[in-house]
Amino acid sequence: MADLTHGAVDSLLGLLSTAVKDEARLLGGVHRDVQFIKDEMDSMNGFLMHLTKMEGDHDDQLRAWMKQVRDIAYIAEDCIELYRRDLMPAHGGGGLLARLRLLPVYLQTIPARHRLAKEISELKERVREVGERRLRYDVKVPEAARKEAVKQPGQDKEEEKRLEDFRCALEVAGASMRSSLPDEKAEKLFSDVINKLPTILASDKDAKKNIRDVLDNCREDGVEFDIIEMFLCALSRYPYATPHDLEDLVQKKLKAGRTKEEMMIFCYSKLSTQQKGCLQYLTAFLQESSISRTSIVRRWVAEGLIGREQGTTHEEAGESCFHELQLRCFVRPKAIGDSGTVKSCIMDKSVREFIINISKSENFVSDMPSHLVRQLRIREIVQGPRPEKPQAGRWSCNICSGDASGEPQPGPDSDIVVASDGGSTAAQDLKEPMDKLVDFLKELPKLYRLNVLDLGGCKGVRKRHLKSICKVAVSLKYLCLRKTDMSRLPARHIEALRLLETLDIRETEVPPADTKNIFLPQLKHLLAGSRDRKKCSLNTVRMPLQIGRMREMETLSHVQVSDDGAELAHVSKLMQLRKLGLVLHGNDHKANSQSLLHVIIELAKCLRSLSIWVSISSSGVSLDMSYGSTFPASSMVLENLEIKGQVSLPSWILNLEQLANLTLIDTQLKDGGIRELGKLQGLRSLRLGINSYSEKYLTFHQGQDEFKALKFLVVEGNNIAQIVFTGAGVAPSLEKIVLDMAVMDDIPFYGLKDLQMLKVIKLRLTGDCSYEMLMKLEGTIAALERRPSFTYSFAFPDKVFEGAKTVVFDAEQ
Repeated sequence: MADLTHGAVDSLLGLLSTAVKDEARLLGGVHRDVQFIKDEMDSMNGFLMHLTKMEGDHDDQLRAWMKQVRDIAYIAEDCIELYRRDLMPAHGGGGLLARLRLLPVYLQTIPARHRLAKEISELKERVREVGERRLRYDVKVPEAARKEAVKQPGQDKEEEKRLEDFRCALEVAGASMRSSLPDEKAEKLFSDVINKLPTILASDKDAKKNIRDVLDNCREDGVEFDIIEMFLCALSRYPYATPHDLEDLVQKKLKAGRTKEEMMIFCYSKLSTQQKGCLQYLTAFLQESSISRTSIVRRWVAEGLIGREQGTTHEEAGESCFHELQLRCFVRPKAIGDSGTVKSCIMDKSVREFIINISKSENFVSDMPSHLVRQLRIREIVQGPRPEKPQAGRWSCNICSGDASGEPQPGPDSDIVVASDGGSTAAQDLKEPMDKLVDFLKELPKLYRLNVLDLGGCKGVRKRHLKSICKVAVSLKYLCLRKTDMSRLPARHIEALRLLETLDIRETEVPPADTKNIFLPQLKHLLAGSRDRKKCSLNTVRMPLQIGRMREMETLSHVQVSDDGAELAHVSKLMQLRKLGLVLHGNDHKANSQSLLHVIIELAKCLRSLSIWVSISSSGVSLDMSYGSTFPASSMVLENLEIKGQVSLPSWILNLEQLANLTLIDTQLKDGGIRELGKLQGLRSLRLGINSYSEKYLTFHQGQDEFKALKFLVVEGNNIAQIVFTGAGVAPSLEKIVLDMAVMDDIPFYGLKDLQMLKVIKLRLTGDCSYEMLMKLEGTIAALERRPSFTYSFAFPDKVFEGAKTVVFDAEQ
């Protein structure tokens, strides 16, 4: 519990430090009160940090005090956010003129300043009381042994190789356990897993004995393999666990007959403070069948659960946290992209139950923390069914507000609706889910700060709902409207969300011009655009004219640039930008080319992902991105590159030392161009979209100098008849091939026997294919010495072979 409380206070201290350092001309002693709160919370945090370093259980008195600290930290954070948002005037520069410009704002906010000054003064007293209560009740750190520091394993090549070997051995052991192999063989396989744990455990006899004792207890108690896997992964990812940790687990905990629960607590205890907080936040997704990876990472950041690590953004630190939870099996991949990227995840039932219980325990109440309960309630409301309103009956006579009998009739704002059958229904029961959501938001406590509002996939979102949300939930940092039927995004409404960091309007019908005049100073992620994969088209919104002033921007994808590309000059000022997606229209490709060159050069040290979609010009001129031999490609940190349209493939791509993922569409490459791409030493994923390759045969040539690191090959919608691999050593790292074909007249692969690392083949058919040809291909793959899994699917419903089939070949068969 100390870990979670320490995390809450840490988040507050970061906010307080910023608030105290800012120059603010405030009422009376507000500034001094905020400084006092910061000093007191700093002292409490030192006490909590000391607690986190000690072993042993905390008694009820200590846990009660820690809960009070966490509650006051949450309230204080809410209050300080309001302090920063409403009381600190915008910096307009020095001088009398600047002060005069701020005078109207100052006068308008006097009532709010008085109210907030009083609240901060009351908060100061509460903080003082919590500090004195610890002394009054003599709350002390328990006498116990000091914990070893949680140190994450290194990510060097040797460590990565050990982890990969460990995962492979664990998969084999898991398959053996599920197939009920004899105990002797299972014991041998699990011994192999233990030998691939970190040296401090694998080389210690007592540690290995304790691990085997744990596994024996699991088998005796019928613990499912998922828990065993989690336990072994915890040991693998926490190499500084000592034999004493394991001995305590075996001798004291497991003998109590709570094997499953104690093992999960053991795994949870090996997480960092930040990872524990992020894991508990997953209780907000209990109603979801899957959890989007990017959404959960950005929500973690918005909720203040992610601390920024040196040299990374908050989102990158969040991605690292997600990866760690995945490796420890607290979350498991559900949807994986063709290039191996986890798109969404799920939680096992046992994990869901565990984090609910641990959240209640940490909160020291019978229910989950209030902010998680409210997130669940919001999702429950917006996913509710839309009501079918009864049609009102006809009036026989209507005189003013009454009928012929003199009885008053329902007006347009009445809470009663008269149905056609003469009955009545409460208006609340007939409300749309979005109307209910607005009512719910209005009822939230005054000081409750709603950071996240995820409306993804909801229907019935109207302009009036957005207006109410922006008025009520002014503290929002994350707003997702993806896949809603939202059709307007008025700047005057959305700009009320001055703290907004993520705005997701992908797959909506928001008009391009609606984003043109938006200015959100704290915005980090603007996500827009609707893709039609069949037509290979992308419709999106305009780039904001004031984009150059949004200096916090990290993701700008995908936005449309004007014909002359004038906005690109402002994009080059965004030195925090990591991901950029542009749609270039018009015929002036020369101007766009020069503007794009300036952006790439200016952002060379920060930009990691670049996507360029170029429309077809009436003149037939392609966008020239060659830029000459002096282009500083070797200094770029670009990892992901997507090019679509009339673009001459620039030679400087070959000098991108960190490029790992490349997608090409409509580029009309020939064999020579593919061979050039093979020189990219770090290329892991190559996606060839529609019309990216113009020849009938896609050939990968023998030799160690081409596609040395390529693991994923995706070929979509091309008229390629066959993918050819020529000789031993070709594409030595290739693990997965995905092929979309319209017609399969012959075996679409040649030379698969030369791919020593191939594990997966996926075939997606959009046209005719004979049953005989499909069986011939299946037989060809089955005859391989190292047989990969083979999946084929059909995109047309009127054929005999509907759906998809997966054939997994066991190497031992």
